Amino acid sequence: MKVFVTQRIHPKGIEILESVAQVTLNDSGFPLSRQQFLKEISEADALIVVSNYEIVDREALDAAPRLKVIARHGVVYDNVDIAEATNRGICVTCCPVHSPTVADMTFALICTAARRIHLADQAVRNGRWATNPGAIRDQLTGVDVTGSTLGIIGFGRIGVELAKRARAFDMRIICNDPVHNDVFGRDLGVEWVTLPELLRESDFVSVNCSLTRETYHLIGTKELGMMKRSAIIINTSRGQIIDEDALCRALQEGVIGGAALDVYSDEPPSIYSPLLELDNVVLAPHLGSATVELREKMARVVAEDVVRALGGWRPIYLVNLDVMKIRALPEAVD
Repeated sequence: MKVFVTQRIHPKGIEILESVAQVTLNDSGFPLSRQQFLKEISEADALIVVSNYEIVDREALDAAPRLKVIARHGVVYDNVDIAEATNRGICVTCCPVHSPTVADMTFALICTAARRIHLADQAVRNGRWATNPGAIRDQLTGVDVTGSTLGIIGFGRIGVELAKRARAFDMRIICNDPVHNDVFGRDLGVEWVTLPELLRESDFVSVNCSLTRETYHLIGTKELGMMKRSAIIINTSRGQIIDEDALCRALQEGVIGGAALDVYSDEPPSIYSPLLELDNVVLAPHLGSATVELREKMARVVAEDVVRALGGWRPIYLVNLDVMKIRALPEAVD
């Protein structure tokens, strides 16, 4: 059997895969072109999709007639045609083990933007602090996180983990989600509000919902205009949830105080993006899950599910449960 991995993963995952299959890995450090991708998956029995660059649609599935499992090395699988994979009896899995680590990153972005740490680092490195220390202290005065109001849009796994961290900072936590997770919400002191209420009352707005048709450009010019002029918006979910053009205008015109982004409408963003010229924005290159410990765990979890699927067993993190109507997938006995 053959497994194709679209980008590098932790060696532990490769080791697990090689115990049952021949593994081919795109080790270039760059996403494959569409033509290269289709060629590489043509003989694959399993496909591990590491990022959202590769689109696994009908064309890709036609090019890979031997596929038994598509494993997403991450929690979001909107680049995989789930319905078509299910119709063909192909298992689709994801890897929802990253929530605490992404919540850490989100809170780090909150603190960085609030205390302007990104600009402070530059001031030390470029000598501005040494030449004019008094002015630097005045220019880089930030705002408190402790005691402020955090608005969380989307109270799933990451939203819950973020609320735990916010509670330790004595923040007021308000949330907007179609589904009220009262079990965790009650314990964490969460207040359920409408989206306009959240935007008007929050000092920090964290976008943690999934990208769907309903949430595409959920935050646009109108919504940004509802926020406090001092408010900071943070996005570690999906770039397309925020209208990036509207966000740039709001930041340039002082409609809101700032932003901290780990995700973008296009990744990586254009070198000509106005975001790169703004001091009131903290930018990170989609590092939400980028820790040594989590990357090893993700690779292991993904690889173990691939091994289960190739062996005819039910993967633990099977996304398309309806595939079991087409092919028998007994529960594995580990």
